[in-house]
Amino acid sequence: MGTMGLECKCELCATASKCNFRQHYLTENEVGILSRAAQTSRGIILDMLRHAGGGHLGMAMGCGEIGAVLFGKFLRINPRAPRWMDRDRFILSAGHGSAFLYAWLHLAGFDLSTDELAMFRKAGSRCCGHPEFFRERPFGVEATTGPLGQGIANGVGMAISQKKFANTVKSRGIPALGCTVCLAGDGCMQEGVALEAMQLAGHWQLDNLILIYDSNSITLDGPADQSTRCNCAAMLRSFGWHVQEINGHDVHQIGDALIYARTNGQHKPQAIIAKTRAGKGISRLEGTHAAHGCALGKNDLAEAKEVLYPGAGKDFFVASDVRNYFTLLSAQRNSVYEDWQYRLEIIFDFHPEIVPMIFDEDMGEDEFFSSIPPFEEGAIATRVASGKILQYMAKKLPKLLSASADLFTSTRNYLAGEGDFTPQNPVGRNIQCGIREHAMGAVLNGISYDAIFRPIGSTFLAFSDYLRPAIRLAAMAQLGIIYIFTHDSIAVGADGPTHQPVEMLSSLRAIPNLDVLRPADGEETIGAYAIAVQNQRRPTALILSRQDLPMIGEVSVSLRRSGTMHGAYVIKKESKDLQIILIASGSELQHAMEASRDDPRCRVVSMPSMEVFERQSMEYRDGVLPPKMENRIFIEAAQGMSMMRYARPQWIISVENFGENMDGEDLMNKRNITVEAIREKMSQMRRELA
Repeated sequence: MGTMGLECKCELCATASKCNFRQHYLTENEVGILSRAAQTSRGIILDMLRHAGGGHLGMAMGCGEIGAVLFGKFLRINPRAPRWMDRDRFILSAGHGSAFLYAWLHLAGFDLSTDELAMFRKAGSRCCGHPEFFRERPFGVEATTGPLGQGIANGVGMAISQKKFANTVKSRGIPALGCTVCLAGDGCMQEGVALEAMQLAGHWQLDNLILIYDSNSITLDGPADQSTRCNCAAMLRSFGWHVQEINGHDVHQIGDALIYARTNGQHKPQAIIAKTRAGKGISRLEGTHAAHGCALGKNDLAEAKEVLYPGAGKDFFVASDVRNYFTLLSAQRNSVYEDWQYRLEIIFDFHPEIVPMIFDEDMGEDEFFSSIPPFEEGAIATRVASGKILQYMAKKLPKLLSASADLFTSTRNYLAGEGDFTPQNPVGRNIQCGIREHAMGAVLNGISYDAIFRPIGSTFLAFSDYLRPAIRLAAMAQLGIIYIFTHDSIAVGADGPTHQPVEMLSSLRAIPNLDVLRPADGEETIGAYAIAVQNQRRPTALILSRQDLPMIGEVSVSLRRSGTMHGAYVIKKESKDLQIILIASGSELQHAMEASRDDPRCRVVSMPSMEVFERQSMEYRDGVLPPKMENRIFIEAAQGMSMMRYARPQWIISVENFGENMDGEDLMNKRNITVEAIREKMSQMRRELA
């Protein structure tokens, strides 16, 4: 029996088991309407799958009651302002269940019509096969998910963003109450990226993060126990999480578990393990692995729809009581939002200094360059130059955060004087991710999706493949993340071929919408950061040297900085009729400059970024690399695949095989990344021209 005369109807009380709650979160009226809403969502999902001719129904149908409590009561959201800052964030990590998300966004009143639902999985629809983040037209999808486990790590990033924001502004009186809720499945819980991220969440005591684990005990190929025997509750507790285990079809239990997770004050991330039956409502498939993505027959559909809403007679049917409930709820949610916005505007008048923390402030090229003094002549590793630049940036850009996978001392991106993000210091701007590159990449995505802070992440270039899936999603979702990849070539030396990147440069260049920049000295590194800061709709990878590189002092500071902003530029112009063009990036530019020193018919082009160069006008590109001048030699201490866009294979000086255990300079000499090798190639070219 609940307090205040409210009779408890949950499964625990009905079976005379122990009920852990003195008073249920939901009233009996709410339980009734939300139970009907759960059935309604299943009908909508079936109609979506029928229109699409397929899709994943297992999780989508199995989590109906969870969706009802989330979207029908618990979540602090506003369909009329999907991106308001103090909302709860909901991430569907089990992205194959996207029909679940679209059905509930529609019911909750977001900008998602039945016409779009009918376009599920079809060209031009926002109802994609797996959820995709649309920045320009938001409708409640917080993250691009699908590759399993990524959404859990995105949720960790969003929880960091929310916690940092709340603690940054709370002294000014801005209320920040939102939390992050993530719905994941058995597959997510097996992915390494999720395990890494869940460890970090426990370590950081992210008590504003709620993970709902839809434990339906199946994977695509069969029962989950054919591939795992993990006790997830024990595992999560060992990571520092608080764990509840419930019946995922009991609306009372779901509501009570969620409100306890939000309010228990234990300073731990919260996990709710909800036991469900995949494909609930489809008698032939319910509870089996076939429900994951099995095509539905006409009999399955007819039988299920008759059970779910008998006699409805039309697609996407929503009963009037369910529709009225969500209409009223939407108005209430909008009232909460308007009250928060009103209070925020008043606080702005008293604390104008917080405006840059909340709104994007663009820094123009001239302002950026003027804020950073020129480097002194001499030699400096571009990773060291990068570290110096970041200290200036941190002062100008208060939203900048910097993360590393246990390599701050090597990658040099620690923001001095800004402290670490910890449970005791949630306003710290440095994020220690430990040896968890993949989780770091996906956590950065979560921070970037939240669009309050601007994240940087670093590791060695040789380890960039560890976070490649997260980089790919960042590029797909147009996230303005900055990656710092140092120790950029075989010049790493005696650490050996495992740490000497060869293929990574071409591999990163193959990712669409990712800018890859490999500067040659400190001034080009400043230009590279200017691009990265302006890249609000694409991630940027800075490829930086371990070894010292000479400043290209014979060329002006302004040319090196502004030239880098164009992706490629003429750093040394021929003084007589042009005969040969040398193209280089990074540490090899110094060799190209030296090889051409006494050659009046040779032009040298610095090309820190192919991607940025390709976005320039044809007139500019043709001015740097005249189309009719095919006598081009490209030099880079990396695999030559990406260089073939600009030079013929026989005129490329590259590193095509893994490195060796030897001194870096000696290895560069052995692999012909030298001035002498360039000059020999130039002589060979001239002999063929004769």
